[in-house]
Amino acid sequence: MNLDEQVKKLIDGAPDLESRKSVKEIAPVLQQAAEALPQTTYYICQSQQGESVITTLQHHRQPDLEIKVIYAFVKPEDISQFDGGSLVNDLAVEVPVIQLLFYLLAFPEIDRIVFLNNSQNLDLGKEISRQSLEDSIEQRLQQPPKSQLPPDVC
Repeated sequence: MNLDEQVKKLIDGAPDLESRKSVKEIAPVLQQAAEALPQTTYYICQSQQGESVITTLQHHRQPDLEIKVIYAFVKPEDISQFDGGSLVNDLAVEVPVIQLLFYLLAFPEIDRIVFLNNSQNLDLGKEISRQSLEDSIEQRLQQPPKSQLPPDVC
């Protein structure tokens, strides 16, 4: 499913008209973030109970400073290779990238998603934070709406 189809599915899946309108407003920001990634779908880990696996990372010098991360993998096999196989007992679930980015906004317990795009080096990833998405959305919403009328029409 390409990004346009993913966006349409996200908008169509909103529970009511107001939600669809809101999702439609933020969709360009989600799509722009997704276009910076090489994949249109990723694999994330879910527990046996069906919950996304969220990893808490602590700063090594400031243990009270922590972030909560979801790792997104290109291939399900990458999960068993990551972090010494610590996620091997979890299920690999394929998720469209637009949906993943929406999760980042929808679930405040997630601070970032780390997209691990290189199966050969799972220590490198592209990180997208909720704060960066929120900032982009706020910037977009502050822009004046584009007029539908040609400039010579009053």
